[in-house]
Amino acid sequence: MSGLWTVSSAAAVGVPWLERAIAPATEFGRRYNAQHAPYRPGDESLALAAIVRIQAVAQRISADTLDALHAKISRTPDPAEAVARARADEPLNDAELFDLTGFLDIVAEVRALGEAIVMPEIELPPLPVELREVLATGRTAAGTFYLDDRFDPALAAARADAAGARAAYDVLRSRLLERIGRYANVERVHDGGFILMREQMHGPLPPEVRVVREAATYLLCEVALDEAALEALRACEDADRRVVEIEERLRIGLGGAVRAAQRELEGGIAALGALDAFLARVRFAQRYETVVPEIVDVPEIAFVEGRYLPLAAALSEHDRTYLPISLALQGIGVITGPNMGGKTAALRTCGFLGACLSFGLPVPAQSARLALFDEIAWLGSEAARHDESLLSSFGSEVVALREFFERGARAPLVLIDEFARTTTPHEARALLIGLLESLRERNACALAATHLGAIAGALDAAHYAIVGLQKLQPLDEHRALRLDEALTRISAAMDYRIRRVDGETVPQADAMALAAALGLDAELLARARRHL
Repeated sequence: MSGLWTVSSAAAVGVPWLERAIAPATEFGRRYNAQHAPYRPGDESLALAAIVRIQAVAQRISADTLDALHAKISRTPDPAEAVARARADEPLNDAELFDLTGFLDIVAEVRALGEAIVMPEIELPPLPVELREVLATGRTAAGTFYLDDRFDPALAAARADAAGARAAYDVLRSRLLERIGRYANVERVHDGGFILMREQMHGPLPPEVRVVREAATYLLCEVALDEAALEALRACEDADRRVVEIEERLRIGLGGAVRAAQRELEGGIAALGALDAFLARVRFAQRYETVVPEIVDVPEIAFVEGRYLPLAAALSEHDRTYLPISLALQGIGVITGPNMGGKTAALRTCGFLGACLSFGLPVPAQSARLALFDEIAWLGSEAARHDESLLSSFGSEVVALREFFERGARAPLVLIDEFARTTTPHEARALLIGLLESLRERNACALAATHLGAIAGALDAAHYAIVGLQKLQPLDEHRALRLDEALTRISAAMDYRIRRVDGETVPQADAMALAAALGLDAELLARARRHL
């Protein structure tokens, strides 16, 4: 899915992580995803229907059954190349016929399992029964495919004739080699060249011995077939040619059977691809305890206990606790709070839930009320481009902002992280206010995280504040903390809740405390406090 975000915006809100979390198991599942555009404004009813379907199956199907379906589909060979070759009247080889057989076997198994669990939300792929029965003739005990004699009595007869002709030729050639061996006084002359010592020669060379090179003490020779062996070899070649001709005819005939079932096969590929993509979304819904959001047609994003799953997963790997957040934003808003308090995480959560909705996914939250957007844009320092333009951080932000307005999104979700923080505060404040005013005129839903004051009041916009750092527990000043210990200590003292506030609040002075908790030099901090 693309077109809803730039590469940098996608990375900022966790789209690559989300794409991996719902990735299909098969190539035709990936093809299905590639053919379906993301949901956009105007697709509200379609998106809701898709999400309700996913959530219904996630709640009714057991994890074991879901895993069994996923495992079967993940083993499915892709028969697309075999179908294309059959459509072009090209004979199919054993590997392609094997892929077709395996595909039909998996389709049959998926249908049986799907019918057993009675899930009307799941569209099962069609099964070309006649083609499956035809191909079953070539199934071997090892599970591979072989053009078996049972396909045509003429093939069995031709193969028997070829085997007989080969045996007759082998007998004649073996006798010839034995006769030459007796002449050369060796037990057996092997295929290829052989050396005949001059002292071993008794009488003229047999007519079937051809001299390749002569030396003073030996001859390098090779065996030439006599007339009887040559005749037997020609008989072998004729018999082998008849086998190839019959096999070619049968393979073309099997290709015709594939062409006759082409519509069902292509329908099966499409349906299995859709099922693969659908089950990946069901697994996501089960794994992350999602809900069906209320989808609205106004610029709004509101959620209770929403989770930014990439961060939750990263914290889990380090045995740290993730705390969901709640937010209700309609139109334009500003979020303030201390460093490390979760402002950026709040922006990411908004973007991530918006991305979930655009993918047609239930969202990881206790409840949610969301709009569809035609772009999810991340503006700020993380969107700075690392190219050869030699732009400063501020210059890169401005170029990214200019390009955003040039794209002309009509209903965007814009997440602004400390925009213009590398320039003078009074100019940064003016630019941020101007940006938010422009976004309001464009009917955008936008949330700006900033340390600058008096932004929300200047716009009469919603103002959210993170509660922030509570009292840190005393620490032995002589003990140096490891970084992971310091982060755990800060996390335990930080209140990440987001509150709607009226007017402007005085920024909480947490930077010094955080710097101290992270182990900054005490003398440096003491000097800084004298100037605060």
